[in-house]
Amino acid sequence: MKYTFLFLASIVLSSFINTADAQNGCTDINAANYNASASANDGSCLYPTTYRTPLLKFSLISLLNESSGLCYTDGKLWSHDDSGNSAEIYSIDTSDGHLLQRIIVDNYPNTDWEEITADSLYLYVGDFGNNNGTRTDLKVLKIKKSDITTAAIVHVMAEAISFSYSDQTSFTSSSTHNFDCEAMIPLNDSIYLFTKDRGDYKTRVYKLPKLTGTYSVAPYTSFSVNGLITGASYNKLKKEIVLIGYQNNHASSFLWYLNDFSSNQFFSGNKRRIEIGNNTDWQTEGICWVDSNRLYLSNETSSTQVASLYQTDKLFQLNTTVEDTKKNVSSIYPNPTTSKLIIETTIIGMTVYKILTSDTKILKAWLSSDILQTIDLSCLISGNYYLSVMPLTNQQAEQVFIFMKL
Repeated sequence: MKYTFLFLASIVLSSFINTADAQNGCTDINAANYNASASANDGSCLYPTTYRTPLLKFSLISLLNESSGLCYTDGKLWSHDDSGNSAEIYSIDTSDGHLLQRIIVDNYPNTDWEEITADSLYLYVGDFGNNNGTRTDLKVLKIKKSDITTAAIVHVMAEAISFSYSDQTSFTSSSTHNFDCEAMIPLNDSIYLFTKDRGDYKTRVYKLPKLTGTYSVAPYTSFSVNGLITGASYNKLKKEIVLIGYQNNHASSFLWYLNDFSSNQFFSGNKRRIEIGNNTDWQTEGICWVDSNRLYLSNETSSTQVASLYQTDKLFQLNTTVEDTKKNVSSIYPNPTTSKLIIETTIIGMTVYKILTSDTKILKAWLSSDILQTIDLSCLISGNYYLSVMPLTNQQAEQVFIFMKL
């Protein structure tokens, strides 16, 4: 009996010690308030203002006037137009943007297609654009991948997942309503909708079954994104989400990077905003993961931009801030380049330079105190690369830039 008591007492004491040692806090080393003692992420991470400049790949204007959604699945890139256009989906060559395949949906019109995503069996098209808040025919179209042959033009019949918002009680036309939607992701047996709230600049999340039918759905979580969400993509390998959007007048485009969340509580983990635009009219609408590091994004044609495809990456995790960029690097040119890259900095003292591949493998690294660098790139094959510039005495001021070798 004595030994049994001692054994139980040791278990209770061990449990107490482990509980006492466990601390909630920010567990992301890239955050400004990283807590090395924290063992459980409480979603409190704060990040410096971070800016990325996506790399323009090519124009889409010959195919699409309004690239409203992007999806990369089974090695194919898909996009589509939105309201007022044909009920068609386009497969796009990622090397130069030419059309590979047209998928025509015969049994549903393009009322306002705003998003496309996929799982292993289906393509899903979000016919849920609701600019004025008056629609009562919201739906997600399901298209079997097995119905898509290798023909240049394929006709398909879609299934419909129809839904309504249980919390929408007014259908009067409004420019400040919270019942538009242009973003969704598939996860397990559900589709998750992220709203585009014009009234409060939040996004709310609704859970919709993947099964054909008619549903009334209610929001179960929300987050203040300070803008209008227009696209979403889920990286199932890393269990992370990226949202894209812009502020009023299609200006100041941004991304929200979400990771380390619990289950479908997407805002319970790290939430990092990355500024990708400025005050110019750039109507960013589509976003998709290409692999664990790279993202494609697209925009609609506007007064200053034509529909185009861009590429960016996750190297914003290296704390590239607007202030540091303006302070340390004054010019990188020419970009794209055929043989040489010239770097002008204002850094006083020794600086670490690195050339990395698109999957972040270091190809070349060197130290220099010269504020003008001319780098010979003749040995590199054509493609996209990264340049890292970091003062030796301040690793937190590292900046990473994309450049293209022709």
